[in-house]
Amino acid sequence: MATINFYTRSQSTDNLAPVWIRFTDGRKTNIRMPTPYRIVPDYWNEEKQSLKQRILYSKVFSEDEAKDIEDKFTQLKDVILREHFKLSAIATKEWLKSIIDKFYYKQTPGTENLNQYIKRFVDEAASGKRLCFSGNTRKAYSTGTLRSYRDFQRSFNLYQGIDEEPKKDKDGNPKKKRKAVKEWPKQPYKSLDFNDITLDFYNAFMKFFYDRDCGANYVGKHIKTIKTIMRQSRDEGLHNNTEVERKAFKAISEPSESIYLTEEELNSLFKLDLSAAKHLEVARDVFLCGCYTAQRYSDYSRISKEMIKNYSGKMALELIQRKTGEKCIIPIRSELDEILKKYDYTLPKTYEQKVNKYIKEIGEQAKITEVIHYEQNKGGLTIKTKVKKNELIKTHSARRTGCTLMYLATIPVIDIMKVSGHKTEKEFLKYIKVGKEQTAVNLSSHPYFNQNKLKIV
Repeated sequence: MATINFYTRSQSTDNLAPVWIRFTDGRKTNIRMPTPYRIVPDYWNEEKQSLKQRILYSKVFSEDEAKDIEDKFTQLKDVILREHFKLSAIATKEWLKSIIDKFYYKQTPGTENLNQYIKRFVDEAASGKRLCFSGNTRKAYSTGTLRSYRDFQRSFNLYQGIDEEPKKDKDGNPKKKRKAVKEWPKQPYKSLDFNDITLDFYNAFMKFFYDRDCGANYVGKHIKTIKTIMRQSRDEGLHNNTEVERKAFKAISEPSESIYLTEEELNSLFKLDLSAAKHLEVARDVFLCGCYTAQRYSDYSRISKEMIKNYSGKMALELIQRKTGEKCIIPIRSELDEILKKYDYTLPKTYEQKVNKYIKEIGEQAKITEVIHYEQNKGGLTIKTKVKKNELIKTHSARRTGCTLMYLATIPVIDIMKVSGHKTEKEFLKYIKVGKEQTAVNLSSHPYFNQNKLKIV
């Protein structure tokens, strides 16, 4: 197994000396060469591979420089081991030198800049060339993640004042912008590179979108993406900027007003006669399949006959989740069976955007119009809002509904997680949308609240 150690050759106790790297891999490979960094030899603990705790810092060797050196050594070690894993031949001195040079001397002419890297990153993710981690394996990026990356790319260009190429229709003509889209004053052009991603950028980026009435979750989603982009590009040796690791460089978020449907509301949807509008009927049926299976749209929208299995005489739905690769086996409720029979157990193809649009209209027809009062963050300000419940229904509400109704039916959490595919209880509990009123009703039947009345003295 390959190992890496850093050491110094000088015995000086006060002068700076080069730091050497030793790369070994079994008995055949033992490579030594200097790195561009210099430290006081007496400050380095070769056994622990770290700087000693008691150091007399000076103008020549400051505390910030010491921390930076340790960080760089850790990053360099990770890069070399990662590149060695890809290597099919025996490691050579020339190979190791090229890795070190690429890591330390990144600003050479022709080096890929941040915007070029973002474009390549998104293109490779979309084509399947770039894979993401999923547990202990790697798989293609999901449609939702790709959509999020493209949205970030557009927003990042907007912040830099970079004009985007207009979208084109099937004939190659530029598409007209929707009238509902609000136009904002164009930003002065300011192309950013890797070293420009600092806390100053973070604050300016947040303010830019807050000034455009964007919510905390929208801005936080983009901050999360820029952190991913910066980490990936750093691992690939394009820069050594670690500003995104600062505690203050945080991907902000706030609880969103996500709702679930009650059993009564589900029955209203189920019994609603939509035979006169086939597109609404299909959207309603697909949505209900999500409620009865507690799956994501990417999974419940593709239910087919091949997924129907028989376990000990009981029908169940067996699928592999696209996002996580998790295998889920879901018992089939009578309502779900009735819907699937209608389509010979293979749901017709639908589009999430259309289902999101239609399900709000269907909810209104089913009289799911209770007024919901909630608070949301707009442009950094908390705004009180009220809206009809049907306007909050979307494809992901189906998954929340399924998880919540099973929870209210007192099905053990561990069993619900096996159906929904959640790996941790913490993640699962985010989906449970039980109001305080419902909790009070449930608790009222608990023995603790049903004891004999206390006598008043």
